[in-house]
Amino acid sequence: MAMSVRRFAMKSPHRLDDRAVSPVIATILLVAITVVLAGVLYIMLSGLLIPGQSGPRAMGVTLTKSGDGKNWTLTVVSTPPGLTQSEARLTIFAPNGSVMVSKSFLVLVFSTDGAVFVGTGSTVAVGDRVLVDTARYGTRHEVQIADATSVLYSAAFP
Repeated sequence: MAMSVRRFAMKSPHRLDDRAVSPVIATILLVAITVVLAGVLYIMLSGLLIPGQSGPRAMGVTLTKSGDGKNWTLTVVSTPPGLTQSEARLTIFAPNGSVMVSKSFLVLVFSTDGAVFVGTGSTVAVGDRVLVDTARYGTRHEVQIADATSVLYSAAFP
């Protein structure tokens, strides 16, 4: 028995009326997109990796009146890392803008300054407090906490 082999003509996968991007153009586009994305990624990350530059420094503080009403209590809820008591400076302004007191946390004395820092270590930490005499510094006085380079917190006594 002889086997008969049938031959079928295969259809060409390439039709004359279809238009496509040539492989050379596609490769150039892929390389160009990759270069652009790498450049954008480099620019984004280079700003993060430059030493010595940091974002703005700020201190989170809640301002309340003590239960007996004798003191304003400024409780630290967030602080720049490594901020020491000698670097942190409390300034209280009168309603007319004049400076009533401006001292580092380290040297505040309640009897003479009407304010005192209550903390547990040499650096300012979450949970530390500044107590300010309400009889001496009433409403409309403004309080400011700063370090050597920037104002970290500012508010008016309510």
